[in-house]
Amino acid sequence: MNVAIFTDNDFDKVNGVTTTLTAALRCAPPDIRLRIYTASSIGADEPDYLALRSIGVPIPFYSEIHMYVPRLHEYVARAKADRIDVVHLTTPGPVGLAALYVAWRLGLPMVGSFHTDLAAYTSLLSGSHRLGALMREYMRWQYSRCRRVLAPSYHTRELFIQAKGDPAKVEVWPRGVDTELFSPDWRSTARRDSWHVADNRPALLYVGRLSREKGLRLLPALSRCLHARHFEHRFVIVGEGPMLDELGVTCLTPCLRAS
Repeated sequence: MNVAIFTDNDFDKVNGVTTTLTAALRCAPPDIRLRIYTASSIGADEPDYLALRSIGVPIPFYSEIHMYVPRLHEYVARAKADRIDVVHLTTPGPVGLAALYVAWRLGLPMVGSFHTDLAAYTSLLSGSHRLGALMREYMRWQYSRCRRVLAPSYHTRELFIQAKGDPAKVEVWPRGVDTELFSPDWRSTARRDSWHVADNRPALLYVGRLSREKGLRLLPALSRCLHARHFEHRFVIVGEGPMLDELGVTCLTPCLRAS
């Protein structure tokens, strides 16, 4: 079976979607051939990864990230050449619309995966509940075209249902842990010393985008609360984003910081 996975996240980005899709490529059964279909400013054409070079525009209310205008007819031609059997929609952005178009033009079944409550993000970043409601309806319309929708956790499944998704369609697509990557063997005393942490002053780790929708405004209050209870700690923050200066963290490496 040949599956085209459409995503607005090219693999130059590191986030939950790209991490999931990278793992899917690595762990796919031998009788299922996956190929990522996306868009980027550079373009790439590899056996399991197709990024059509496209025009990028900043995402409204989040200009640090770009979305790309999909080349619809080129995606259809590539899907034909790849003899695609199933289209997989992972993001409801412009490339997600391309997934719908390809599935419609070629008469292919489509499944989806729901990773992020973009309606809630839209409300928070724009300050408009009306825009959030419009995004919710848009997402509901896209995912209603899928025969089955996969959610990474029971919590995300509930978010999908709260966003007016069909409960009968959505199933949990559980995650695993790479025990070679996440292993005590990687523990580094030198790294912990550079963070000024110890057994009696543990590191509290955050990994992700440094942006408002992640709830990072709670960190100063959380730190004050812990200090009030005489709990010594050190926040270690891994990531980039628009809240970098606001958080006032100190740079350790290009993407690793402590506060």
